[in-house]
Amino acid sequence: MNHSIKKTYLVFTMLLGFILLAGCNGDNNNDNSNNDNNGVLLTSIAVTPATPSMPLGLKQQFTAMGTYSDGTSSDITNSATWSSDDSTVATINGSGLAMGVIPGSVAITASLIDSSSNEQSATTTLTITDATLTALAITPVNPSLAKGLTKQFMATGTYSDGTSPDVTTSVTWSSANTLVATVNASGLASGVAIGSSIITASLGSDETTTELNITDAILSSIALTPVEPSIAKGITQQFTAIGTYSDGISVDITASSNWSSADTLVATMNTSGAAKGVSIGSSIITADFQAQSATSLLTVTDASLTSIMLTPANPHIPKGNTLQLTATGIYSDGISVDITSSAIWSSADTLIATVNADGVVSGITSGSAIITATSAALSATTTVTVTDTTLTSIAVTPGNQTIVKGSNKQLTATGTYSDGSLANITASVTWSSADTLVATVNNSGLASGIETGSSLISASSGALSGSTNLTITGAALNSIVVSPTNLSLVKGMNKQFAATATYSDGSVADISTSVTWSSADTLVATIDVNGLANGKAAGSSLITATSGAQSNSTNLTVTDATLNSIDVTPINPSIIKNSSQNFVATGHYSDGSTTNITSTVMWSSADTLVATLNPNEQLNSGRATAIEVGSSVIQASLSGVFADTTLNVTAALPNNPLAPELGEVARFAMLASQAITTTSGSAIVDGDLGILDQARSYYAGFTPGVNAGEFDELTNGLSYAGDDSTPPYVVPVPYASMVAFINQSRTDLGIAYNFLAADPNPNAATQVCPIELGNLTLTRGVYKTAADVTLQTGTLTLDGEGDPDSVFIFTIGGNLTSGAPGGDIVLINGAQAKNIYWRTAGKTVIGTNTNFSGNVFAWSEVNVRTGANVTGRLFAVTDQVTLDANAVTKAN
Repeated sequence: MNHSIKKTYLVFTMLLGFILLAGCNGDNNNDNSNNDNNGVLLTSIAVTPATPSMPLGLKQQFTAMGTYSDGTSSDITNSATWSSDDSTVATINGSGLAMGVIPGSVAITASLIDSSSNEQSATTTLTITDATLTALAITPVNPSLAKGLTKQFMATGTYSDGTSPDVTTSVTWSSANTLVATVNASGLASGVAIGSSIITASLGSDETTTELNITDAILSSIALTPVEPSIAKGITQQFTAIGTYSDGISVDITASSNWSSADTLVATMNTSGAAKGVSIGSSIITADFQAQSATSLLTVTDASLTSIMLTPANPHIPKGNTLQLTATGIYSDGISVDITSSAIWSSADTLIATVNADGVVSGITSGSAIITATSAALSATTTVTVTDTTLTSIAVTPGNQTIVKGSNKQLTATGTYSDGSLANITASVTWSSADTLVATVNNSGLASGIETGSSLISASSGALSGSTNLTITGAALNSIVVSPTNLSLVKGMNKQFAATATYSDGSVADISTSVTWSSADTLVATIDVNGLANGKAAGSSLITATSGAQSNSTNLTVTDATLNSIDVTPINPSIIKNSSQNFVATGHYSDGSTTNITSTVMWSSADTLVATLNPNEQLNSGRATAIEVGSSVIQASLSGVFADTTLNVTAALPNNPLAPELGEVARFAMLASQAITTTSGSAIVDGDLGILDQARSYYAGFTPGVNAGEFDELTNGLSYAGDDSTPPYVVPVPYASMVAFINQSRTDLGIAYNFLAADPNPNAATQVCPIELGNLTLTRGVYKTAADVTLQTGTLTLDGEGDPDSVFIFTIGGNLTSGAPGGDIVLINGAQAKNIYWRTAGKTVIGTNTNFSGNVFAWSEVNVRTGANVTGRLFAVTDQVTLDANAVTKAN
């Protein structure tokens, strides 16, 4: 055999080997539907949404989630076989997209047979209604777009049954002038040339239009966030690019930018702006777009993952509900990172609860299941208990709202269950408006004012529903106020601005996300579409918010001051195991200014076995969670400057409940949704007052003091309401507007109220609460009943057993009433009013001339009768607090 024949034979042999190898691998693929290579079998399928309803002519996208024998879940929508049991009513394609043909109900089934001939299926009912389309609306209305960028439009249909579904994918989109702008089948418009074009959405014989203006603005700068982040090897960091144009408008251009890493051996970049740490070192990350670029230094450390923390810990959810779990990775350098999206999630018992790839748990049937998150060979678990409780009522909040025509109001649906627990069910109820000519409401509970008048907005689930009245006024926009005013900002730092609108009827609203923000000098400062400004260089720039013909401006001064030092507060605090502590970092600069830099600094814990910190560069950064008894040094660092304090963790008392975190609520002596009223003779000490959902005029009986927010009846405190304008009223730090502060207070009140309903409490077993508390002595613990409770036959004594940290929680499913001939509460052996919590699903009535102790969280009213004295706090979640010549001292 000569040399040429040998070469031919060798080539033939190699080709034959490749062909055989390809044939052996021909059945392999990456589809999780055949995930049985290691004996893993498909055990169940879940189809969502469950039992949906839609008007005739619309489309419904279904999703199929497969759960496997190893507890993992994956999306098998495109792998499953979809079918409709009556194609004359509705059809469904191979991707799970259903379309109604005639009114009626059909069973939609997703099935899958894996390679082991194991077949699983799931079925849900799709109802096609005969509701007719009464109106179409496009949002946003009359937007502007820079040439070369895109804008997503949304179409909402209003139907004769009061529902307002998202019909973006069902309508036909068109542009009147495709030389200026085009729009695709999903409503995504692209700016082609300078000018304007009418964008039309049509469905059947109905159509609606909006005007899209394409500007010739030139991109003047790009800002990257976060600034100079640090990540551990193997971790991903998402960057955001904000482009600021010559007209001052800022746009998120993350998806349009070209991303690169200067050293791909250290970090790589994908097209969406996500960097991944490959090896130890530093690399400059660059975003390029339209001849502009911006950079940020990314440092990759050799820190290794040491532990994972799952939150919330050991939660309870009603059957059929979902819950978002968060996985936080703790690294060897003490830094914490949110790894929820990169962790591998699994459930030990998928018949009780499943968990998807994003950490969302679904309750299937009553029982407990261990949920595990795994990353880099480490894992953490939490036990999810699915309760077999039934929904007993639905409450829609805030109640009885008034909004201006053309504006929106976000409503929330809260479900109360048979065990007294509550859950936010806003996303799962069916929303409707009784008069869609006056107001519409979408699937997420966002109500929109269409015309002046009133409409009942309802949230329903099965046979249950809750509602609130929404009034639409024809008020005109009178003015805009931008806050904070005349601010000074250090170069490289961010500051949130807010725009508050005042209307002709005296109402106010936060319109920060709907105004057009601009910066007069984008070389000095840029500002994004939500009002977040970034200092670029020393100088001054006028920041303006514009809506229609109204606008308002404030001056922003950017300094080149350098960071001299950092203060971390509180100093050397002590907390009990399993509780949390919020730390604040304050930066002191060379020009003498100080700035809250809590969300900007890098936080770390020296001993992550004792305490961990929330992920960095987030709104809740600086929040430490106590893991074990001991102490750990908590450090905040930025630009080579650092400060630290020591967190001491002590053991929890036996059977001592974990108290709710109050957040902004802690500052208040009284907080109410609708009103706070008093007769003469009342005195409130050491706390603020707040009305969440009405104007300042809903304070009644109080005597205004010398300064804005002061009352003669209020000592060492201020009063707040959402319509307080600045000046003369002062917005609490660190909020950009009074509306933002009120919104956060409302949120924190809801969180605390719901926490008090948790069963069991993380640190204590639940005991039965007597329905008459008079002549009893109780020690620390959780006391719960579904009935009304009275305190009338004698005195209730609460015994702290010698420990001032003893916590008492009373969870009452009805009303709480105290009064003659008893009604007093006496604290002995160290018990403190600040550690007593009364949560009532109804109202709380504090009897005449009684002495009451504790923090009241009443769903509806708090009525304090004549001459009663209260040491604690009084909160009415949905209604009012009324006083009658009372002394109220906030417990601190």
